[in-house]
Amino acid sequence: MVEKTYDVCLILEGTYPYVPGGVSTWVHHLIKSMPELTFTSVCIRATAKEKAEYRFQVPDNFVDPRLVYLHDHDTQKTAKMSKKDRAALMETIRQWHLDPNMTGSGGLLALVKTLDASGGQIDVKDMVFGRTPWNIMLELYNKRHPEASFLDYFWTYRFTHLPICNVINAPLPKAKVYHTICTGFAGLMAVLASLRMDRPMLLTEHGIYTKERKIEVAQSKWIHTEQDDRLRIERDLGTFQNLWIHIFETLSRLTYAHAHRVITLFEGNRKMQILGGSDPERTEVIPNGITLSRYENLKPRADTFEDERGAEGPFKIGFVGRVVPIKDVKTFIRAIKIVTQEVQNIEGYIIGPEDESAEYARECHELVHMLGLDQTITFTGKVFVNDYYAILDVLVLTSVSEAQPLVILEANCAGIPVVASDVGACSELLHGRTPEDEELGPSGYITRPAEPMDTAQGILTILLNPKLRRAMSLSGRERVTRFYAETDLISKYKALYRECMAMPGRM
Repeated sequence: MVEKTYDVCLILEGTYPYVPGGVSTWVHHLIKSMPELTFTSVCIRATAKEKAEYRFQVPDNFVDPRLVYLHDHDTQKTAKMSKKDRAALMETIRQWHLDPNMTGSGGLLALVKTLDASGGQIDVKDMVFGRTPWNIMLELYNKRHPEASFLDYFWTYRFTHLPICNVINAPLPKAKVYHTICTGFAGLMAVLASLRMDRPMLLTEHGIYTKERKIEVAQSKWIHTEQDDRLRIERDLGTFQNLWIHIFETLSRLTYAHAHRVITLFEGNRKMQILGGSDPERTEVIPNGITLSRYENLKPRADTFEDERGAEGPFKIGFVGRVVPIKDVKTFIRAIKIVTQEVQNIEGYIIGPEDESAEYARECHELVHMLGLDQTITFTGKVFVNDYYAILDVLVLTSVSEAQPLVILEANCAGIPVVASDVGACSELLHGRTPEDEELGPSGYITRPAEPMDTAQGILTILLNPKLRRAMSLSGRERVTRFYAETDLISKYKALYRECMAMPGRM
């Protein structure tokens, strides 16, 4: 039986079609917009204990998705290797580890060839247990972290290497091009697929993976820290937090080194990719785009009315996004409290799912109650967001890390001014990316991250100035129409796919 070959295999980490959010929505629109191509995917998730239910109505050209679990240990026996093959495998693993950056695709290719030739798989025992892996681990420990607790190092080593084993062992579909939407473990899988199938791979980073993982690692409660448990990123992290970060940086460099094209959403991210090791000649900015018709008629245009709320209606302020720490919903809640001290006739909405981080969501509910905002702020859960875009006066984004948020484009297309923290592309989305874009004027207000007073001041500035609110509404509509139509994004990716699909190699 001839194995099916797909046009595009998307390599995804914790996103489509199982998790909602901006990246998943972007993937969904990309697939739907190219019905002439067949898409499949490998989606990397933490464990099979998590339910993998579709959160999207997938299009007909998205077929046969596969799942790979990072932290599940398959107890089934792998194909038996000869002593010679096993010795070659262990030496390859040793050499790959001893490369200070582990970025050489040549070392990884040697590992893949050794496995493929022997018909075997890496077992976690080959990475952790037995005399040879024990000696490798001792060698690494003594060279890199002799001051750390060896017992803690042992377990950290195992927990960081089990996901790598599972990624290397994962069966991969045949495709004409592989497209990963982040670096990390998905990036490693995309590199492996490209090496094994002799096909090109693309990388699109919405947010810089290593930056976001540093934030998560710095805030983590599950990584062992030594006596000093301060959480300032990079400067005061413990040995084992830095070991995790080193793994993520290594995987990013490997992905950058092997990708045919490295794409991101705005210039600031492209500069970070270059600093992270990407070849400037292979980097490219392709901004997000949206389907204008979905949002442009949700509200009347600001030049056709004085104030669509009416004289007596409350101001409506909305946060749109997942209720998770990186979105910093607590800053939005605290900002609303400050706003109520100046303007009492307001309604606040937290619009988005709460199931991704139940503990954080609970803390947000408790903060609302503690601040006496139960009658002011409504948690909507997952809803049809356009129903709320139709009524909002201001949209607020308080994230501590973003790439190019779709919610800003959606809100501006609907004519809603935005207050956003100064992260990712937020500033250029609201103030302009080019001189021509800047001439349109601001379509929102930029604040410092994690500063409720700044956020409140931005909200009040817009709410209490009808002329400014009207001007920002018009600027936002014009900016999105001229520079962020989804049709532009789709045409660029179609061209990239065609270029990669036409490249020679095994099929």
